[in-house]
Amino acid sequence: MRKKLKEGVRCVLMLSGAVLAFPFVALTKLDRWVDERDALFILSAQALAGLPGVIGNAARAAYYERTLALFEKGAVISFGSYFSKRGARVFAHAGIGAYCIIGLADVGTHARIASRVSITSGLHYHGGAGGLSDKDCVERVSIGAYAWIGEGAVIGADIGAHSIVGMGSVVVQAVPEGVTVLGNPARRIPPIAHSA
Repeated sequence: MRKKLKEGVRCVLMLSGAVLAFPFVALTKLDRWVDERDALFILSAQALAGLPGVIGNAARAAYYERTLALFEKGAVISFGSYFSKRGARVFAHAGIGAYCIIGLADVGTHARIASRVSITSGLHYHGGAGGLSDKDCVERVSIGAYAWIGEGAVIGADIGAHSIVGMGSVVVQAVPEGVTVLGNPARRIPPIAHSA
């Protein structure tokens, strides 16, 4: 009985999130007639970023399932976080913490991104600042499956699967699979030996 009640509550919360997301999905569909620069997509993403709790998580998931290139089931994007590029792809069970801004990126299966992480659209994207063309500067950044990215990191290059980026690190060169990097700029560190 308790399991059924719990599942029912979860379904109601998910449905509530989808209902909240619906007007923003509809608004975003107008972008192709209004503005080539995804202004309504970003407006909607930022508005939904401010919804707290489980309903907020559900609303963001429902929105991104319908507006990003890919947003698979089980992925979570937390309070205050949003995507700035529609071409982003998020794979199953990826977890994105609070207050993250993510550009054109692939976030791999079971990847974990802590709070306040910025994932840029490559190293040379400036968001149109100074008259630069967005189209000339945008590059896809890939976060591998099961990668962990620490609090406050800035990611401008690919992160390999099963790799760890320490908190506050700035990644300006691709990180191979299965390594740990730390610092500004991020550098590879040797594995930590655990004592028995």
